[in-house]
This record gives sequence, C-alpha cells and structure tokens, in this order.
Amino acid sequence: MAYLDANVLVPLVVPEPLSSQIERWFDRANRDGEDLVISDWCLTEVASALGIKCRQNRLTPRDMARALETAMSTAEDVFRVVAPRRADYRRATEFLAQPALGLRAGDALHLAVAVGAEAGPVVTLDKTMLRAARRLGIEAVDPNG
Repeated sequence: MAYLDANVLVPLVVPEPLSSQIERWFDRANRDGEDLVISDWCLTEVASALGIKCRQNRLTPRDMARALETAMSTAEDVFRVVAPRRADYRRATEFLAQPALGLRAGDALHLAVAVGAEAGPVVTLDKTMLRAARRLGIEAVDPNG
C-alpha cells in the first residue's frame, strides 16, 4: 500500500516535465497490484495546483476542468480515498511543532493521514517532505528515483 502526495497526482492529469516518469511509476504500481491511497485533502491540493496553473495561463479554464475531472474520476476508479480525521489534524500539529522538519501544514497533514491510514510508503516529489518523513520514521519514497 502506498500513499500518494498531490504532487504525484498532478503530473498524471496535466503534462509536466516529470509526467512520463510518474506515469511509468504509476503503471508499474498498478501492474504490481499495489493498493494506492490518497486523501480528500490530496484532491483539494490537486484542484489548487490546477487553479494556479490556470491563473498563470499555463492551462486554459477548459483544460483545468478536464484535468480536475480526470483526477476525480481516477480517484474514484483507482485509488482508495481516505478522509482526514480529527486525530490526523492533531498528529499534523505535532509534526508542525517540530520546526526543524521544515514542513508546511498541507504536507504535515498528508503525513499524518498516511500514518493514520497505515498507508505507507508516502510517495512524494517534495524533497523537504521526504526528509521530514524519514526523520519522523515514516517510510517515504520519490517515484522519480
């Protein structure tokens, strides 16, 4: 079982420099029968990332809507979607109380949800999140190697 950060899902729904590598990782995980987990928070972050791309004129509103629909349908068809629980928010707060980890609130919540759902490793492209997860004893991997 693996928990995916939003930055792994975005390149699956819009072209990005790492899209082909992420698609290969995703195909391999599916072929291996890996149970892939995301949270409702992940979908919120995907919508945010797509909105930023649209505001920066890197996506048209129509392309943004298509990409978000693809993310939502993929979530329903492929991933096990978990909702953050109150305990996850508290755990995220504990992570954020360790400033040396360098975590942002959203990343702390992702790690907390993954721990709460017993879904590991955490799969992310974020180097700060990778280091923080490992310092917290949470297995984390970069799908890009």
